[in-house]
Amino acid sequence: MENNNSNLDWMVNWSLQGHYPRNSQIKLINKINWAIGEGYKYIILEAGTGIGKSAIATTLANMYEDSYILTMTKQLQEQYLDDFGDILVEIKGRGNYKCNYKGNCDFCIKAEYKLKKCSDCEYNMAFKKAQNAKNVITNYDYFYYAGVENHLFDPRELLILDEAHNLERKMLMLSSSQLNREYISTKFGIDIFEPIMHATSSVNKLKKDSSYWIRLCDDLIKECEKRIKKIEGDANKSVQVSLDEFENNPSKFSNFDYVEKQNLEQDMKSFSSISLGLTTNDFIIDLPNKSAILDNNMDIAAEFKPFSVSDDTQKLLDLGNVCIFLTGTLGSKDKFCEWNDINPDETYYVYEKSPFDVEKRPIYIDFAGRLSGSVNGRARWKNKRAIDKIKELLDMHKNEKGVIHTSSNEQAFWIMDNLKGYNFMFVGGEDRNLVLKEFTESNESIILIGASIKDGVDFKGDLCRFQIVFKMPYPQLNEQVKYRKELDPKWFYYQAVMALMQAYGRGIRDIDDYCVMYIIDSSFKQLFDYNRGFFNEYFIEAVQKKK
Repeated sequence: MENNNSNLDWMVNWSLQGHYPRNSQIKLINKINWAIGEGYKYIILEAGTGIGKSAIATTLANMYEDSYILTMTKQLQEQYLDDFGDILVEIKGRGNYKCNYKGNCDFCIKAEYKLKKCSDCEYNMAFKKAQNAKNVITNYDYFYYAGVENHLFDPRELLILDEAHNLERKMLMLSSSQLNREYISTKFGIDIFEPIMHATSSVNKLKKDSSYWIRLCDDLIKECEKRIKKIEGDANKSVQVSLDEFENNPSKFSNFDYVEKQNLEQDMKSFSSISLGLTTNDFIIDLPNKSAILDNNMDIAAEFKPFSVSDDTQKLLDLGNVCIFLTGTLGSKDKFCEWNDINPDETYYVYEKSPFDVEKRPIYIDFAGRLSGSVNGRARWKNKRAIDKIKELLDMHKNEKGVIHTSSNEQAFWIMDNLKGYNFMFVGGEDRNLVLKEFTESNESIILIGASIKDGVDFKGDLCRFQIVFKMPYPQLNEQVKYRKELDPKWFYYQAVMALMQAYGRGIRDIDDYCVMYIIDSSFKQLFDYNRGFFNEYFIEAVQKKK
């Protein structure tokens, strides 16, 4: 790509109005601009909290006037818009837009199938605006759906990927498929766990029985084909009916029939993908536990997770002529490139340490014992010493807001059940953003607790004066994680280190801020000693024993 930008262009393209750029920001913008001019396809910016990565990213977007910026959450997307809404145009999934006909666009057939009569649809208008905008802000989930799966977006000069340390795990999630028990049962009258319900198979056996799931998908595909032909009323007619044909001759189908046909075709696509993945041994099968199945829990699914996401990741990265990865905690450039199938020789790496005073952000090692792992089938974290330690720390900070980072929702509920009388606020699930908003706006001394606040949120000033890491944040050992761990054990520990360092960065957000972190799981010592190369100097220099 030809680079016509000079090292002074940041002056006219600086994005954060009302705030003069710091010398470190100018230096980083010029380094990245130089790397683009040198022809680097991939550029990694690892810069600590307080550097202002979002201002750097949007200034570069301004300079090149042809970009996508991706965030991990819609909340981060909104933060970008709050600061840089004058130069960014937003697009999100249909469910985020009000529908003039029914609730939101998720339930509006006119928006779903882009019929001409829905020209006033908020989603359609937002999508067209984004297509024509110079700089687009969106989230990974929507961009994967629109850009990779449905090819709705063309490549641009810059693809800027925020929170890029989570790229591979996000792609593993986005590339996965599932068969939902309730959906299949309601729509097709089949219980996907029938072999377990009739005791002809165990969960472990069914996990390894690819042939069963292939046969099931093939049967579902045949049922879809039969229903489509019935809707069309002619078994010899092609299953493809064009949108124009429907619009020009709407009496041919009812709206319900047309939507049902589209849904069936989407189902066929999903079933075919699962069947192909299992046939080529590209998928891992992950099932719920036996008790959830036998209890007739309908809100569960069989998940089919890819061994590798390198192809899908490359399709995503192909939507940018230059890809800029932003992160506060990378861990290892070489491992990042390896795990995301990126050529390190085409990758330019830039590092800038956070400027925050270490005295204002200590990490105290105050162990309550080993809380990771299990003994005789019982989780180590379920012990009185851990509760006593948390109580001691909460009493030290009784008039302050703080955060307890757990590794699962189960741990959060267990702590709350065993520490009555404290002002806890659980965060997690679909109402996460509403809870975070309530926490932010409250003047009470609330303790926010949950597993979903290690990254993607900012707790400035009095919002967070202390943090407690309850247990080392190792990934949940599902089948996909087990496979990745066996393939490369370092990957497993890398995930825990990244989550821990990201959690550390939640509590201090500017130069005058202060926040203390406590780590009470002694499993930290082994993680820290044997994986020190993944920890950055910003974290390492803050670690100390409690006074």
